[in-house]
Amino acid sequence: MSSIKLVHDVSQNKMHTVLVVEDVDEISANMSAALKQRGHLVERASNAEQAIQMAEQNRPAMILTDLDLPTFDKLLKLLRAHADLKNTVVAIVDINHPQVADQTVNILCDFQALDELIESSQAK
Repeated sequence: MSSIKLVHDVSQNKMHTVLVVEDVDEISANMSAALKQRGHLVERASNAEQAIQMAEQNRPAMILTDLDLPTFDKLLKLLRAHADLKNTVVAIVDINHPQVADQTVNILCDFQALDELIESSQAK
């Protein structure tokens, strides 16, 4: 991901907080850098429990994670059971999969799709 050059006019974005939940430091750092370049505020957690604690405190616009996170299922279960967090948008950016959305997770093909999802979820 570090070789991908992202070009985006951050002046068009409102500042939203995205919670990156990733257990691999290098991937987490790359995701965070890409989000910051796009004008987002970024929080980082390495597992489900830490993510829930941070989300309770900061109420992110979105949680960005990956399917390989060892605590992925636990993260979704804890979010859906939490009265204040159950409607938090969860997304995965995966350039190898088409854009998919269900009621639990949004799999996005790029960071532009992520920006659009954040904007639409905040408009509700």
